[in-house]
Amino acid sequence: MSLRDRILNHFGWKLASAVVATLIWITIDYNIQNSFKLPEMHASSSVTRRLSVLVIRPPSDMRGLLITPGEVDVTVRGESWVLNSLNVSDVQVFVNLTEVNDAKTFRKRVVVNTPPNVAVVKVEPEEVIVERVSPAESTNTHRNQN
Repeated sequence: MSLRDRILNHFGWKLASAVVATLIWITIDYNIQNSFKLPEMHASSSVTRRLSVLVIRPPSDMRGLLITPGEVDVTVRGESWVLNSLNVSDVQVFVNLTEVNDAKTFRKRVVVNTPPNVAVVKVEPEEVIVERVSPAESTNTHRNQN
């Protein structure tokens, strides 16, 4: 079979497969062209605020707690326009005590939730000391270290 016969044999199928391959390539290229671009550089900044640590615990746990320190410094980063519209209530700082053993005193990691486009850079301190106390002693559930 000559080269000309090999090229022209089933020419319709060969042409159709070349057209389909080209369309697939164009579709994929169009869909990923923006996926791997670096984000445009916007004015990014960070801000630090001292926020109170909230406690999440089961409703049945009525024991008194003392959290030391009661406030932590949270540094967040984001675009300037996002941080300018950020409220203190948009950043949630808490310790989760829902799955804690019955130890009297223990350390717990501070968890920080932020809105989209805002990243937590640093939490100082990263852990707080949780102390179980009698309900009378827990009228002030936070103790600041000074």
